[in-house]
Amino acid sequence: MEHNMIIIAQGLAEELQRGKIRHLEQGYMTDAERGWSGADVRRIEVTYENGQKESVIYKEAALKERMAMKTLTDQGHQNTPATFSLDLETDEPRWMAIEDLGSVKFPPPGVDWSPRVAEALARIHALNMHRGSEMLWLPHADRHYWENYLVTQVSVDHFQTLIEQNPEFYKEFGAYLPLLREKANAFARDMVALYDEKESLTLTHGDLQSVDGSHIHYYKGKPYFIDFGWCYYAPFYIDLASYFNLEDAKIYYKELIANGISLSYDDFYERLRAAFRYSGLIYLYPSIRQWSLGPTELTGKRLLHMLKIILTGEFPERRIDYSSKLFSELLNEHKNGTLHKLN
Repeated sequence: MEHNMIIIAQGLAEELQRGKIRHLEQGYMTDAERGWSGADVRRIEVTYENGQKESVIYKEAALKERMAMKTLTDQGHQNTPATFSLDLETDEPRWMAIEDLGSVKFPPPGVDWSPRVAEALARIHALNMHRGSEMLWLPHADRHYWENYLVTQVSVDHFQTLIEQNPEFYKEFGAYLPLLREKANAFARDMVALYDEKESLTLTHGDLQSVDGSHIHYYKGKPYFIDFGWCYYAPFYIDLASYFNLEDAKIYYKELIANGISLSYDDFYERLRAAFRYSGLIYLYPSIRQWSLGPTELTGKRLLHMLKIILTGEFPERRIDYSSKLFSELLNEHKNGTLHKLN
């Protein structure tokens, strides 16, 4: 393993034009930096023959993530870390070396950040638009994915299981289940229609989170996207759902057009609205786990967030840690039975 680590690190060093590596040693990494996916992630300190030192991230990643990162590296890694892996064929998780972006996730005050994120994301999407036949390693978000996986196994099935297993959860949240199923199924139909339409299909990240999330880093003045473990060949709209409000999404749209994609704004807007429920569904299970045993006033902030998105397709703030005022409003709606209504 140690020998392979050096070979992998040397491959990354050559991509970054760093020179020959002398030796490696274990570095320090916080749990927050390691993330919550369960993947083995490490920081390794690298010393080069010229005496220079820097750190490199090692991640044991599935084939689709290794290949997604190779694709983005080959495209110039302008807004993603450069990577290198020895194994570009095996389905099982294998090690890849990743350029270390450090721990600064957010830009300093005064930086107009959303336009930079929109520009970078539009470029990545445009570069990989309609390339599904070239990316055989990338799974498709097709009818089976949406109907039999995303809106069931990944999301609402977990909600139903807890209702069946926990009397307190059933008492407080059981009434939501029929409408959750209805809204989730409608969302799946819309996404299947976008998949069949084909016009918006590209390499998607799938887990960009909100503006206070952990998958977009501030690095050398630019946004860098990390952790492509949930990548799919899917409509690009799902990458906008968690991060951009409608005003910021207009910036993304303009950048997409500037990158040569032909699309009317009316069509863009209609499809984006259909995709907004994505973030509620993809993060419903983590929000259920965070609720744990309640009470909702203490542990239900994220759960009410996700339920509101799924039930209404709307949420006024694009933050995981949204305002206390909004949480208070959601608690009142939840208690009054009006969480499913648009404000």
